[in-house]
Amino acid sequence: MNLSTAADVLLIAAAVVWVLARQVRAARVRPRLMLLAPLVLAYFWIRGLPASSWHVPADLGLLAASAVLSLGLGAWRGQTIQVWRDADGTWWRRGSALTLVLWGVLIVARGLLYGVSVAVGHREASNLGAVLLALALSFAAQNAVTALRMGAARPLVGGQPAVSVGGGDTVLRPRLAAHDRIRDRRHERIQARRQERRERREDRRFG
Repeated sequence: MNLSTAADVLLIAAAVVWVLARQVRAARVRPRLMLLAPLVLAYFWIRGLPASSWHVPADLGLLAASAVLSLGLGAWRGQTIQVWRDADGTWWRRGSALTLVLWGVLIVARGLLYGVSVAVGHREASNLGAVLLALALSFAAQNAVTALRMGAARPLVGGQPAVSVGGGDTVLRPRLAAHDRIRDRRHERIQARRQERRERREDRRFG
């Protein structure tokens, strides 16, 4: 393993750890990032893939197998991610244990495809460009399914946000009610501090 290959492996490993950590944390849905992330990965895939791979049937076959696998697992992961709206209408998402399992399946499958490509003498079909292709397509499928589920969620009813979890829609009233109580208490504390400051100013003015 040369220095360049080792650097690529470390870069990919760090990216995988970062992605997996973010997948299981509750975070706001950012539509622009959902669109741009796969496009950026696809751009670097095109730059990193050797030009000769486009003319070698074996390379194209391995890339096609990777693409199909990545799309399928990405679409499946999109079904496992919880998505919900808070009281302000902001969309949130959080992955589940199954989300991590499916990422693990993709990583193992990529390792197997790499072994096959080396065994048949087509290592170029599993270089960094091929890994970026797998990530780009997998993210694209996951984000597309997540966006479709957000669009299919029930509209707000009685002031309570509609929530899509797993494969269907439901309303997580306890979680949302707790969120509302925390927000209300924060608002009350802010108002109390403002009132206290106004009273102190009045005391200094007339004292």
